[in-house]
Amino acid sequence: MNKFNNIEFVDSLAEVTSHFDQDVIERSLLQTLVDFAPSSEYRLYRVLLHDSEIGLALTAYAKNNIIDTLEHEIKNIKLPDVFRQSINKAIETQSIQIINDPKIDKKTHLIYPAMDKNNENYSVLIQSNIDLNFENQRLIHALLKVYSNYLELIEKTRRDKLTQLLNRETLDAEITRLLMRNNTPESNILKFPDYPTSDARRTAKNSTYWLGLVDIDFFKKINDTYGHLYGDEVLILVARLLEKSIREYDLAFRYGGEEFVIIAVSDELEMAALAFERIRKVINEHPYANVEGLSVSIGFSQVTNQMSPSDVIGEADTALYYAKDNGRNQVQFYNDLVEKGLIEKSNEDNVESGGIEFF
Repeated sequence: MNKFNNIEFVDSLAEVTSHFDQDVIERSLLQTLVDFAPSSEYRLYRVLLHDSEIGLALTAYAKNNIIDTLEHEIKNIKLPDVFRQSINKAIETQSIQIINDPKIDKKTHLIYPAMDKNNENYSVLIQSNIDLNFENQRLIHALLKVYSNYLELIEKTRRDKLTQLLNRETLDAEITRLLMRNNTPESNILKFPDYPTSDARRTAKNSTYWLGLVDIDFFKKINDTYGHLYGDEVLILVARLLEKSIREYDLAFRYGGEEFVIIAVSDELEMAALAFERIRKVINEHPYANVEGLSVSIGFSQVTNQMSPSDVIGEADTALYYAKDNGRNQVQFYNDLVEKGLIEKSNEDNVESGGIEFF
């Protein structure tokens, strides 16, 4: 391992904290580590807590100078018992743990826990190599702390203050990323690390994305009847129901007012439609104080090769307003409506909205 010096370490901190996209931050972090230890392998995990039990989600991986920030984090990672025990101890004691077990392999593994500013564990880094230099452990650990705290600060800027869902600015960036992904050839992607006891399954790189625009029906009447404070409570409750209804790799956003956006992952239109229909039913069947039969209308579109985020949202918006003009409390798919001649195909120069302001 090359030696850290003060200038290089400060430069590394500056590089890691010069970005706002989590994938880029993780890549920058691993690139810094790879630069100082090219022969080491690195696995970066996010720590998941389920009823006081610790779980792991793989977010990035580096090997042979190739770095992969995964399209979707891989949850429910299963590692050998000695890894699980050492990771638990690293988290409990907030200290670096070392695994050197010839029964597993000939490598030495260092486990670094990264704590956030509330002293809660955010992530774990595992560094593996046949010959490791332990001289720079504290600096690596410090770099992870900076990474963890910085991500926490960024996360706050990505959230809507009322509902704590992802906000509109984050939505714009996410759609842009997906559009670029759809128009970029697949790069040199690392395969999932070959722990013999791992059974995690990675989502296919060619998964299809669907954007659903969700609008609470007659929300103005709720505000007018019960006041805006009660209306805010309804928005918060609907946000929680959305979070519980979406699947592992889906994302929920507050778009503005009583409107939300869901980005769902599915290779099949039928499954995407079922996912949005499930969301509609969950919200409609939930009991609300003072309000009976609260419902939402949903319009959705496939994220393909549109020119901009506003084009993607414009298609979903057109389907949404068809749903609202034809009875509400239903799900409509943009392409299906176009094929049936029920709506006209939107284009870049003529996208009309029923009140939604685009980016």
